[in-house]
Amino acid sequence: MSTTGSNHDPAHPREAEVIEALRTSRPITRAAIAEATGLSRTTVSAVIAPLLEEGTVVVAGHEDHSGRGRPTERIEIDLDAISALGIDLAHGAVRIAALNIVGDALTTGSREHPEDLGWEERLGIVRELLEELALPAAMPSLRGVGLGVPGPAAFLHRADAPWQRLVDDLQGRFGAEVRVDNTTRYAAFAEHLAAPRRDRITLHVRCYQGVGGAVVREARIDRGAAGLAGEIGHLQVEFPGAPCRCGRRGCLETVASTPSVLAACRALGLGLHTVEQLHQELASGRGRVDPVLTRAAEGLAHALVLAVTMVDPEEILLSGDLFDAGDALLDRVRGLVAREAGARFPAVRLGPGRLSSDAGALGAALPFTHPRPSTGRTVIA
Repeated sequence: MSTTGSNHDPAHPREAEVIEALRTSRPITRAAIAEATGLSRTTVSAVIAPLLEEGTVVVAGHEDHSGRGRPTERIEIDLDAISALGIDLAHGAVRIAALNIVGDALTTGSREHPEDLGWEERLGIVRELLEELALPAAMPSLRGVGLGVPGPAAFLHRADAPWQRLVDDLQGRFGAEVRVDNTTRYAAFAEHLAAPRRDRITLHVRCYQGVGGAVVREARIDRGAAGLAGEIGHLQVEFPGAPCRCGRRGCLETVASTPSVLAACRALGLGLHTVEQLHQELASGRGRVDPVLTRAAEGLAHALVLAVTMVDPEEILLSGDLFDAGDALLDRVRGLVAREAGARFPAVRLGPGRLSSDAGALGAALPFTHPRPSTGRTVIA
């Protein structure tokens, strides 16, 4: 879903090349950019003019020609200019990230809340975080805002979606385009760009308050025909299984999400109510949660084998509260996937996510930037 209202004209088709030349150089002249990119000086000037106007690049000095003609401007990227905002309305938390044009995170903020908190209260948290981060309403360099929300694709496109008021507020506040997509897809996009290679297919599975999945192919999110590509959290892994909030039964989310894991622990007589308590129990090494881990690992492995058969990814990334607690669950899932996949199917790399819980907010902002390898300040590489 995309709502327009941007104060920016579409980017020049050669802008990425100019941004890359600026990113990899000290302050340089337009002539040097033309030489580095192979573009004509006229094209370089056409790209640079709006970048200067919006403040993405700035004049950083001049070359002295010993009195002959006007000094030549040397320009550079303003790494402190905010080009994109990402807002993640995940189950249980609101997270915000502001990035510059090359994808460096300039500031982030987050606040956890009860999973059943009403939407109006969640939107209020967004407004409060924006104030706490002191983001000015007038940001000429801001190209857009990405808003990540939970839920299936059909829910995202409802005209009466509960976050539509926030979309309207953001457009009114910043005068920029607002794009809405599933938060797991945004997180998967950030994870994909954080890897050394981007010319591959990755499947990302997130196990937090819910279980979500997303496929990214060669730095492009694969949404499928109806936006359901990668929705591994709603594959049935138990029969008939417990009721899921999607209306089905036995979904992976009912065995591998944090609430389902904590509920299963309490059913065993363990008084675990928070992620912190669960992590402490796992660290104790007493093995009291082994039956719960086994159930979660079996569900994940079953779903991943199905996904590998259909998607054929080169890498699967697993992130979530249980994976943050160590390798116990990851090691079990690896072994089960290798056993269930069988010898006829090639082994797929299965590892932990590279990013923090800010991945959803980062991924929501990244489509408005020109992400490249780290410049030393980024939290995505």
